[in-house]
Amino acid sequence: MPSLHEIATATGLSPSTISRVLRGHGDVSDSTRLQVQQELRRLGYPTSGKFSRRGRPAKAARQAIVAVVCNDHAEVSRNPFFAPIAASALAAGSELNARTVPLDWPDNGVRPPELDSVNGAVFIETAGPHVKAYAQKNVAVTVDAYHPNLGADGVIADYRGGVYDCVQKLLAKGHRRIALLSASKFAGEGFYTQVYDGARLAMELEGLDAGPGFVAGKAATPTEGYALAQQLLAKPANERPTALVGSDHPMLGALRAAHELGLRVPQDVAIAGVDDIELGRFSVPRLSTVRVDKEALGRMAVERVLWRLAHPTSPVCRILIDCPFIERDTC
Repeated sequence: MPSLHEIATATGLSPSTISRVLRGHGDVSDSTRLQVQQELRRLGYPTSGKFSRRGRPAKAARQAIVAVVCNDHAEVSRNPFFAPIAASALAAGSELNARTVPLDWPDNGVRPPELDSVNGAVFIETAGPHVKAYAQKNVAVTVDAYHPNLGADGVIADYRGGVYDCVQKLLAKGHRRIALLSASKFAGEGFYTQVYDGARLAMELEGLDAGPGFVAGKAATPTEGYALAQQLLAKPANERPTALVGSDHPMLGALRAAHELGLRVPQDVAIAGVDDIELGRFSVPRLSTVRVDKEALGRMAVERVLWRLAHPTSPVCRILIDCPFIERDTC
């Protein structure tokens, strides 16, 4: 097998740098480490362990390398939901004795060659066919997206459980005409479906029929939430909903609509969000919401990659992160 000097010549790096990579030293940049490991693969070395100067595998590496994959990390860094998830995943490496490296892989883009030099990957904001193809031969974990046919473990927020708790509390306060502004009856594990399932289950366990106005529509922005709430809350008092539930951004728009219509929150209409965005903590009144622990989603995804590396034959599964209902001023 090639010697240390031959590997150094092939990579253009010094023998001492190659030696530090092979011995797992921490004073080597991630890009250099990936470059060396990629060359090792090309030369026929396994990359899951350290190596002696004669090319024989030595003891197991102290640190696994986990890629944190997004469509575009620069774009994700500006997304209030996915940015803290990605940041948490990248930060988790040092806490878990692993190395995390950011990689961009657009849904329709070419697979980054650096993936050949990592032990596993966390996929954030994406769960397309390319993830399924990668998971067939590699360890993959998706965040906030899961389907058993992907062949990858999924770490997802338990929106269903959080919305169930939220609607239970609304029912306990006497609300019966509850409208969802972020829901879908379609099957799956997506956000909208989970909101619908959680609310419907809470209603059914109280022996209540959700009724035709239960799913009022999908609203994703404050503007959409404002417009939809204007339509719903302008109805006569005996017909309009007494509670609105949806993701935080449209619910801030709903707050504005209620104010303009002269309705008191929560006396005339209760409003509950999902996500616990920072702005909701400063709205007047403060928005009650289902909290999503984004940092826990990112960290758990990296933990799951490391666990899967040690348990490659265990069944694929999803991991739920608890989403508690935080009651503030609007319910």
